[in-house]
Amino acid sequence: MKKLIICLIGIVTLTLFGCSSFLDEENKSATTADAYYATAAGYETLINSCYSTLRDVYGGDTEIFTAGTDIFTAGRGKLTDGSNGLDTYADLLPNNTSVENFYKTVYQSIARCNDAIHYGTGKSAQRVAEVRFLRAFYYFHLVQHFGDVALDTTFIDYPAKSFERTPAKDVYNGIITDMKIALANLPAAGATPDGRVNKRVVNHFLALVYLTRGYQSFAESDDFTNAKAYATAAINGQALSTIKFSGTAANKGVFWPGNEKNAEILFSVQYSSASLSAATNGNSQAFYYGAYLGGPESNNATMDGSPYMNTKLQPTAKLYALLSADANDTRFGDTFMQNVYGNGTALSFYSFFATAPLATKIMFYYPNPGVAFDEAAWRAADAANRTTTVVKPAGTNYANWADLAGLDKQFPCIKKFSDPSSKSSFSTKSSTRDIFLARLAETYLIRAEAEFKLGDATNMAAATADINVVRGRSNATAITSADVTIDYILDERARELAGEYQRWEDLARTGTLTTRVPGNNPRVATSAIMKGSDGNFKVLRPIPQNAIAANQASVSQNPGY
Repeated sequence: MKKLIICLIGIVTLTLFGCSSFLDEENKSATTADAYYATAAGYETLINSCYSTLRDVYGGDTEIFTAGTDIFTAGRGKLTDGSNGLDTYADLLPNNTSVENFYKTVYQSIARCNDAIHYGTGKSAQRVAEVRFLRAFYYFHLVQHFGDVALDTTFIDYPAKSFERTPAKDVYNGIITDMKIALANLPAAGATPDGRVNKRVVNHFLALVYLTRGYQSFAESDDFTNAKAYATAAINGQALSTIKFSGTAANKGVFWPGNEKNAEILFSVQYSSASLSAATNGNSQAFYYGAYLGGPESNNATMDGSPYMNTKLQPTAKLYALLSADANDTRFGDTFMQNVYGNGTALSFYSFFATAPLATKIMFYYPNPGVAFDEAAWRAADAANRTTTVVKPAGTNYANWADLAGLDKQFPCIKKFSDPSSKSSFSTKSSTRDIFLARLAETYLIRAEAEFKLGDATNMAAATADINVVRGRSNATAITSADVTIDYILDERARELAGEYQRWEDLARTGTLTTRVPGNNPRVATSAIMKGSDGNFKVLRPIPQNAIAANQASVSQNPGY
């Protein structure tokens, strides 16, 4: 009898990490997976559980996507707990906890998808297509981070113990096959995202898959052409909103709290504050990207106090420079909380998001280093609320400190992910804001990169136009074709997408990890630090040591480890 628990967790977990107690579970309900998933209601719960795995992958530790890059470095939260592996490379070892958790969680999610595809015979072709995409989406992460990985698309109801690594070329082929099958069986997108996979979602990620493969040694000649075509299908003629991406309470932008289900969001991990009552059932998106504010943290019922910021991911001077390079560009203020409000003695951080003022005094102000700042004139413009403001200018205040102990409020918090409705600020997973996995501005930048790689004059002009669409929304100065290089595209992705789960993959895709990280990231002074004892650069993550030990196949470790 196949126990229901097998389908919900997946034997791959046993295979990769040796959970022997798994086989001792008792099926006290006497319900078999075959019987339960044969029903429409039962199968729908399995589909929903596949979507819920997105929360497992994205809802907690975000560092696998962002740490150790040119725009984020290890802040005080890392210096105090010693978990610097993903940041420093020298300390990145096969037993790294963050890497192992990511590897295990993604494989668990794939096993869940394999179950749903197996039990989908005779069921809704749309639902099976949704899960095919999710499986391909997860394998896309694995192949980018680990290179050759075990590619298994079968339903396993026995304790398999041997998985060979599949060449990355074949993994990409499998990803593309799954996504194309999904595309043929999915509906078009609705007016607003409902959390389900649709044609537009698949078009966006097929564009990114082809773009990424185009950089590989096994690339096919039409990869960049395909990337452009699928991105065009995802854009489908839609222009960006003219509202800057932060916006205001009266004129909500893409990232305004409560406006997550807007027309520019193609795909997101969705949450509901109504259904998640506990402070630990949400996500950590708002937790990492800011300086510690000194407390006291609150539950935000009246938007008083301040959020708890871990400071594990501190912006680098490179990110500040990119966001302040153009004085016309609004994205410095859209990205960072420049005004921290309060009543003169206590902070009221979330007052920024209030429809009516809760507190008007600016207790801390972080000037844009790219804009001329006359402090005396600034204070005089609103003396009642600015006379006692502590101004934190760029330079030493925004520096990448070697020791951040006691240096609260030293740099501006990223406000894109702030959640005034979180159940408890003093929690690592208290936010119930949606996590954006694909949005229209990125689709434009994917197409621009594909056009740049195609390289002819027509495509270079098209790439310039696409980048200017993104820049134009934020009032940034238009560029010309002469400005467009891969470094410029990466700069623009940093300005638009800071903190949004792509940066490490962006640098890995373009082969720029070893050129853009050293020097820009203060934890990586030179590229030599990124090499392992074998002399190879650590441009892939290590295969977790526990996974190698549990696998009876002969599995080699990645170069650099």
